[in-house]
Amino acid sequence: MADENRGTYEGSCFCGAVRYEVKGPIGPMSNCFCTDCRRSHAAPFSTFIDALKANFRFVKGEDQLNTFLAESGAKRSFCRNCGSILICFNDANATTMEITAATLVTPTDLKPEFHIFVRSKVPWYDIRDGKPQHQTMP
Repeated sequence: MADENRGTYEGSCFCGAVRYEVKGPIGPMSNCFCTDCRRSHAAPFSTFIDALKANFRFVKGEDQLNTFLAESGAKRSFCRNCGSILICFNDANATTMEITAATLVTPTDLKPEFHIFVRSKVPWYDIRDGKPQHQTMP
């Protein structure tokens, strides 16, 4: 479910060199267990919030970004100073992108609604929240 707040959300990397804003609504929020996300975040999964590309913009430090293109076609833009991954997108999807949820500094009531790419989940992490689990994309 999208966040009903139609205001502006702000986010930044860990060091503050890169800042962004996105106009609401945003959502849904989901956890991704794909190999790309696990390795790029060095964690068992990553949590993303969907946003419209047209409503997103960098307000500071866009020149501090590097973008990595994975074999899957997904692109992740990260701060070259601190390494924080801020967004994930695919050129094949002209309208939607994902914001790394942990980089959002504006509070939101969103919570993960489902899990994707659980076929790639690490065996030592158990999903126990009862949310829908999809082997790939829903």
